Amino acid sequence: MTGSTLDTLHKKWLKRPGYRQVYKALETEFDMVAALIEARSHARLTQEQLAHRIQTTQTVIARLESGRVKPSTRTLERIAVATGMRLKISFEPLRKAAGR
Repeated sequence: MTGSTLDTLHKKWLKRPGYRQVYKALETEFDMVAALIEARSHARLTQEQLAHRIQTTQTVIARLESGRVKPSTRTLERIAVATGMRLKISFEPLRKAAGR
């Protein structure tokens, strides 16, 4: 299945209230996974190379990037250092209140 086909399906499924609700609930996790992959890609590292730098296995990196495992803050810090990035964690409002 090509990326464009997946994008098309995703857009179609977002019209379904149940799908949209579940997707929104997982959006933060998707963002974290995307950030992990982006940091590794930016550093031009394979999963194996990143694993070696943070003293773990490629399987652990694959699990983190798939979203099956949530990383600890310590692991995120190690990945940041290994990829030449700075870890930044923030809290943002879910939505703006009307009239504010």
